Amino acid sequence: MITIKQQQKDFYITGYSVHLRPVVYSDLEQLREWRNSAFVSKQMLDSQYISAEQQAAWFMKVSRDDSQYHWIVEYQGHCIGSTNIKARHVGERVHTAKELEPGLYIGDPDYQGNILAFAPTLAMYDFCFNELQTQSFHAVVKATNQAAIKYNQQLGYEIVSQQKLLELSLQKEAYERQTVMLKRLLSRTRQS
Repeated sequence: MITIKQQQKDFYITGYSVHLRPVVYSDLEQLREWRNSAFVSKQMLDSQYISAEQQAAWFMKVSRDDSQYHWIVEYQGHCIGSTNIKARHVGERVHTAKELEPGLYIGDPDYQGNILAFAPTLAMYDFCFNELQTQSFHAVVKATNQAAIKYNQQLGYEIVSQQKLLELSLQKEAYERQTVMLKRLLSRTRQS
């Protein structure tokens, strides 16, 4: 179960022990530090070092772009990572797109590889499938990134194309069927 608050065009999502809030300018240095860390950058399709100027330019672009949303993941009042969604096709808005592409990284080493890493994805996917017009998610990961492949398959993704990069697809029915236990576990954690 998630709760959603909307302020103007921004959505604040709480569920499964985490809170997702829109990225603001003061988050940029923390995001850049996480994104440039060896743990996170080695899993990215583009692993180049990001400068402060590039980060600021990225924020100016995405803060005016209706085709993507970016959130900070907070757990117990601390920022632990970042998640996002993007419309899959050029010219579409997140609100009305039928297909979205997700992104996630947990920057805080204390929570990397932890079951809590599923929480922001569950909260975001529940929001998209139940509140937006999302019908499916599509993810592209490096074929060598076994952790991401396993993570996505635990959410119900199926591999649809396999080359140097893997393309995975997730339908709402598979997501709901596959995540029953994860949601139960993370909902229990929230109550403790």
